[in-house]
Amino acid sequence: MIRPATVADAAALAAMLRAINDEPGLRPDLISTASVARDLIGDPRALVLLAVQAGEAVGFATAHPHYDSGHSRWGMFLNDLYVAPGARRRGIGRALVGAVAAAARRDGGRFVWWNADAGDDLALGFHATLGAEEAMVTDFLLAGETFDRLAGESLP
Repeated sequence: MIRPATVADAAALAAMLRAINDEPGLRPDLISTASVARDLIGDPRALVLLAVQAGEAVGFATAHPHYDSGHSRWGMFLNDLYVAPGARRRGIGRALVGAVAAAARRDGGRFVWWNADAGDDLALGFHATLGAEEAMVTDFLLAGETFDRLAGESLP
């Protein structure tokens, strides 16, 4: 079953978020039940879907509205997609992406956009099975000190 996450799901969602952010350069220690409840589940800008089987959270998707000028339409940006290793290859990931697409369409959107880490062959293979087109883009991230510096600069 795919359903919207509630504050009662914050601990399970935080654990899964820590699992997908447990790689060099990331900070899974920053992810807490309280921050997930407040900043993700409690934020109306976020779409947070949970996959539940036998009463246990086994996957999730997070997304938010996104306007793409190339499509000249609104859609959704799929930020995180995760299925617990023991629950993979059962259609859960596909159902989560489908639920994000359905939410986008319900709100007048016409696409779902996402990215995957280079070299993540499992994710890249999964995305290809959905029939998603590979977009030829390079992602950039402005964060930390450089974000603060640029955000603090004023126009001349």
